Amino acid sequence: MIFIFLHISNDNNRNLDLIQLFISSIFTIYKDARLVQVSDKKTPKLERIDEIFRYDGDPSNIIQFRNEAYANLKLIKPAIYLDSDMVLLKPFEKNDIIFKKKDVLLKRSFDTDKIFNEEYKNLNFSEYKNMSLGEAFPFIGCFVKSNSYLLWDEISKESLKLHNKYLKWYGDQVVLRNLYEKNNQNYSLVHESLYACPPQYINKKKFPYIIHFKGNLKNFGSNGINMIKNYLDVYKKN
Repeated sequence: MIFIFLHISNDNNRNLDLIQLFISSIFTIYKDARLVQVSDKKTPKLERIDEIFRYDGDPSNIIQFRNEAYANLKLIKPAIYLDSDMVLLKPFEKNDIIFKKKDVLLKRSFDTDKIFNEEYKNLNFSEYKNMSLGEAFPFIGCFVKSNSYLLWDEISKESLKLHNKYLKWYGDQVVLRNLYEKNNQNYSLVHESLYACPPQYINKKKFPYIIHFKGNLKNFGSNGINMIKNYLDVYKKN
């Protein structure tokens, strides 16, 4: 399987321990995985990464940088594009929808009724005032399965039609929503509860494939992280 992730080094860089846990989880569950780090021209290659694609774009517009970088990777094979603050816990089922022909988008499962905060990162998104997260942003960009770079090329082009603030935040979610509303027959859907589940929402009766820390280890605690590391060690031995 092919997995792609974005990693940009900066002063506010996410915990490298979490990124290394992400990498370890991929190679534990899929030992022959092809894992590609996508970065700017300056970010160092991470440990255990053999393949890195560098894109000469503007990382300050992080959402659009990712869109353009993934498009310029020019990958013509099916791949899963993940955020690096996620951890893979188990392999996907052989008949999983992600192995079908359609591109796959991630549908929001949690906090769908929560009112969207229109002020974020010193940017104003008042056009979504009093709207719920489920209404404004029903899809999340942390997990996408595409069959080729053409999806990312379309996302990149559509993003440039938006206000510049969306190049920094939320632009991917706006475009994914618009693409699905325009041609929903082109996409299959998976749910956040199974493919990007925040730790606090884990359902032990229906264990997720992937957990998503959303850049923050603090709420999970060191005991929780050690538990995941031990789990991966046990999985590796079996």
